[in-house]
Amino acid sequence: MNVENLATLCDALQSKVPWQKDIISEIAKTVLKCRSGSSRIKINGIDDTKEDTWMFFQGLDVEAKEKIARELAKLVFGSQDSFVSICLSRFSSKDLRNKRSRDEQNWSYIERFSEAVSFDPRRVFLVEDIEQADYLSLMGFKRAIERGRVCNSSGEEASLRDAIVILSCERFSSRSRACSPPVNQKSSDGSDQSEDKNVATCVVLDLNLSLDDGVCEKESCDEIGLLEAVDGRFHFKCSST
Repeated sequence: MNVENLATLCDALQSKVPWQKDIISEIAKTVLKCRSGSSRIKINGIDDTKEDTWMFFQGLDVEAKEKIARELAKLVFGSQDSFVSICLSRFSSKDLRNKRSRDEQNWSYIERFSEAVSFDPRRVFLVEDIEQADYLSLMGFKRAIERGRVCNSSGEEASLRDAIVILSCERFSSRSRACSPPVNQKSSDGSDQSEDKNVATCVVLDLNLSLDDGVCEKESCDEIGLLEAVDGRFHFKCSST
């Protein structure tokens, strides 16, 4: 974390997306701060150095987000091959090499992310359309941020090491609701009424907020607290085109 590295990173990123220059400096500072070891994390009550970087990219400019992610992969890890995009609609086949065959369509976001991290954590991970993630995936990402490790549905853990993770969404026309599995209610006689009434604990993520909206943090991410947990939140203005 020094002036020279900050200038180098800013110049490289801004050359790729000059129309997003207003947020480039803060993105660069966030990455350098996390990678410098100045951030701390507690694992099982033990204070340790935080190595991974988590950022939230919000806005319609999908092109700029990917260009920044690819350039970070090149600058930080030495090659744009160290970039991987994770989305429910697609998943890089190379990350399944030497892995057991599974039905990709049934994988949740956190399972896809865990598999990719297990394959190689020293990369830039662009997790797209995060607003489509289910409740368990959102909680999985929150725990991964807190612990520096990601756990899949089988309970297997993979260390994030010095990964750079970007959670991304475009916008919502209304609030996105990710709900936990229904909780069965019982009637006064003890019978199960789950067929008639299901109570779901819903978590509201309003990701259509700019950083200047002045909305309190509880309103923007409610119980999960995913947006407060990341190292930096950045709003991408519309593309220059």
